Amino acid sequence: MADLNLGSITSTTDLTNTIKTYYDRMLLETLDPETKFYQFGIKKPLPRSEGNAVQWNRPRRLGIGQKVTAGIKPSANELSTVRVSANIEVYGGYTVLEDTVQLTSITDVLDMATQELAKQAAETLDKAIMQAIIFFDDPNTAVSAVHIAKTSASLIISTNTLVGNVYSNVLIAVSDIRRSVGELRRRNSMTFDGQNYIGLVHPIISEDLRADATWQNWHQYTTPEFLYRGEIGRVEGVRFVETTQTPVSAGSGNGNALSSSNGSSAVAYGTVIFGRGFYGVTELDGGIKTFMVEGPSKSDPLNQATTYGWKAHFASKVLNVSCGLVLWTGSGDTMTGSSVSSRESSGGLTLSAVPTAT
Repeated sequence: MADLNLGSITSTTDLTNTIKTYYDRMLLETLDPETKFYQFGIKKPLPRSEGNAVQWNRPRRLGIGQKVTAGIKPSANELSTVRVSANIEVYGGYTVLEDTVQLTSITDVLDMATQELAKQAAETLDKAIMQAIIFFDDPNTAVSAVHIAKTSASLIISTNTLVGNVYSNVLIAVSDIRRSVGELRRRNSMTFDGQNYIGLVHPIISEDLRADATWQNWHQYTTPEFLYRGEIGRVEGVRFVETTQTPVSAGSGNGNALSSSNGSSAVAYGTVIFGRGFYGVTELDGGIKTFMVEGPSKSDPLNQATTYGWKAHFASKVLNVSCGLVLWTGSGDTMTGSSVSSRESSGGLTLSAVPTAT
């Protein structure tokens, strides 16, 4: 790559428009393939000079049509929408590039930083979407999407609270997917491609699911140009996309997989299955930017460090709770560690909120 003469850059505003656009675009090009939740959201542009809220208008479903009698004018159907809004949040991250590293490295440090920061941004924003699906506005209310929990005996559907009856040793089965699809169809949830719903699944659960003989690999039913990012296959009318950002919850030593994390050992995995219009997101193109700051200051008098990072104005919201659900199953996994935090880290838990800078 051509030398960008970084030594002449003294502040963010000194980046030429060409260089700034290049790194913004490079970040997006790396970020897009890494996002799994984002690709299925209903996109909404960021509002300009209209406050810090974004709004989606979800059309109300029309009722059954009428039997028409000759000479009688039928009554008109009134089109209306449900307005759903969310406050825009600001997310970001950055890294520090030492001048000695930039001078001596055999790789392009700035390109490498862009790649890694883009992956961080993708995971952060997908996690924010997952949190919106699970908790809606307030994690403390425990009001969320429809949940289906697999116990040792049956599937339990809960519409207003997180489920606490999943057993860690009860694996996902194709019959569970079939039951989930039946629930979505009962709620008149639209499919994504006229035939299939979408399932966002953790790699641990996809391993269990793909062991079933009825599983179809993606190349058996579609062509590469219509492949979703991260898609691995289909079963029972659900096209599955693999991601580690699906909800993973702490459990307890007695097998209940969604109880308090104190003294817990079991792990429960949530597979998010949904149709078109389940949740909305703000567009990233124009909402995510890169920032580079270089130059001497009182804290860095010899200009030894450059900061380089990203910032995104972003919001996500469930638009229609009837269009999706979370299927909770175990995979025989347990957590180990000397403390609650170490157990949660080893178990790969994802339900914790995106941390706030302090």
